[in-house]
Amino acid sequence: MRTGFRRTPVPQPARADSRVATFVPPVRGWIRNENLAASSKGGAYTLDNFFPTTKDVRLRGGSRKYATVSTGRTLTLMHYISSAAQQFFAADENNIFDISTVADADAIPTASVTGQTSGEYSTAQIATVGGNYMYAVNGTDEAQLYDGTEFFTVNGLPILDIAYDAETGTFTEGLVITGGTSGATATILTLTDNGATGNLRVRLIAGTFQDNETITDSSTGSADADIPSGAVTVVAALTGVDTSAFSFVWLFANRLFFIESGTMNTWYLGTDSIGGAASTFSLNGIFQNGGSLLFGGTWSLDSGAGLDDKCVFVSTTGEVAIYEGTNPASASTWAKVGVYQITAPMGKNATLKAGGDLVIATEDGMVPITAAVQKDSAALSLAAITRAIEPEWKTEVGARRSQSWDVLKWPSNNMAVVSLPVIDGSTEAYCFVVNLETGAWCRYTGWDTQCLGIFNQIGYFGTSDGKVMQMEVGGTDDGTPYTGTCVWSWDHLANTGAHKTVKSMRGIFTADSDVNSNLSISTNYAESLPTVPSSIADYTTDTWDVGLWDTAIWSVSVDLETKTQWQSIGRTGFVVAPQVQITSGVTPTPHINIVSLTMMYEVGGVMV
Repeated sequence: MRTGFRRTPVPQPARADSRVATFVPPVRGWIRNENLAASSKGGAYTLDNFFPTTKDVRLRGGSRKYATVSTGRTLTLMHYISSAAQQFFAADENNIFDISTVADADAIPTASVTGQTSGEYSTAQIATVGGNYMYAVNGTDEAQLYDGTEFFTVNGLPILDIAYDAETGTFTEGLVITGGTSGATATILTLTDNGATGNLRVRLIAGTFQDNETITDSSTGSADADIPSGAVTVVAALTGVDTSAFSFVWLFANRLFFIESGTMNTWYLGTDSIGGAASTFSLNGIFQNGGSLLFGGTWSLDSGAGLDDKCVFVSTTGEVAIYEGTNPASASTWAKVGVYQITAPMGKNATLKAGGDLVIATEDGMVPITAAVQKDSAALSLAAITRAIEPEWKTEVGARRSQSWDVLKWPSNNMAVVSLPVIDGSTEAYCFVVNLETGAWCRYTGWDTQCLGIFNQIGYFGTSDGKVMQMEVGGTDDGTPYTGTCVWSWDHLANTGAHKTVKSMRGIFTADSDVNSNLSISTNYAESLPTVPSSIADYTTDTWDVGLWDTAIWSVSVDLETKTQWQSIGRTGFVVAPQVQITSGVTPTPHINIVSLTMMYEVGGVMV
């Protein structure tokens, strides 16, 4: 029997499994509370200087020095608005400055208010028949009241206006005037000198000035009083309490409410009033966990102001008392809704209004009042809008708790900013930023946000070295380039445990300029970023009153083009996180958005 030969195929080497993966932009924002091995799509492990929108993530704008107000910390930014104008103020430890217009961003302007002992203010506006006023209180100095022209110190004595004529000598601010006939005396606060006529703003000390009597100061000032109907009251006295104790002020039901620093006492005025006798409302029997009142506010069940508005009182230990009604003096129109517990707030100005809700920045995150009244305090972190970045939030609370935080709502940019004050030279300068529409978070590095404010729909932050900086403007941080870093959440690429070798990646962007991106990956749950790329060469855009007429383009819209870039990678790991870095160091505000990322990779075996 003949034995035949059997043909045996020669074994071939195993071929790598080449695949392609596409990553959408992380519009869910910065996520730090998910399990690394089971992260959902659309999130970022790191998102620095990229703002998540509803459809992509955009490289942030820069910051630019707007004003200098101190060699120390800029502690408060204040915004006054009336039907006629808006004004912007900044405070350091001892002064308040009008920075509505700034001639020289490097020069400290003349202060509007001096001699203060604390710069951490709370402000509130009220419209009355006499005009629009802004109260500013800090808990150590007598309250300041701004009337649209100047600040007045409010205490138990009224401020009067005395018109005069037939002037024979110039008056001097700060001196005492005396009525030649009445013997009345008062101190000149401010004056308007028109030559023969003018006005003196005075705080009455004693007596009643008479019409046509000669008034003189202790120097050269001399004129005849021109007050046929008597001296006019400009600011009524606020009596019943020392206004230097007021640490917080807010408006509720057309009444100004004030918190007395270090106590459980609230003081309030009559409706539509800026002065008069203050009445007290104590929460000593309501709050049981110690501490003192920190701030108050308004909470509504809808997005407007109406009968369902509630008055909220919050203590330093996180107790929240809610009342409804209009007059605390009347049991028939004032009632307690309830008392609730949150963790300690991060500052008296660390709140924002979201529709009718009041959101409070606490040690556990940013908690809305609607959640506080429905959940036990132990479960509130689950309802916090900062839930996605909870580990990072608590880290910063531990590092920066000694300074009061600010929260800025910036509707025109659809964002809110949380200040993270710099404590000392070892503290990194950055802030947390959230998309108001989607709740997606990111981090802006390089911004020393001691305090926050808004003026003419533009966001500003005060720094620890006395500057006031404009946000989201230009392509540098006051001349210093910055880098946007986007690291996607960790991805097993649908093949858990198998090693993947990433060969190349393609970034797809929309931009109004060239894009110099650095594409890379991190592997195996260890973030590793390469050296940041350099910025593209500087360029200019057409600017009104600068560009050439008939040549420059004045359209306010931005024309974005699609930019595509392939880069070789050559890294291996069982889990990967694609990364994009873009540096901005140009003059115009950049318009660069990440649209998607394509990855070409090969799948190998499971390592044992």
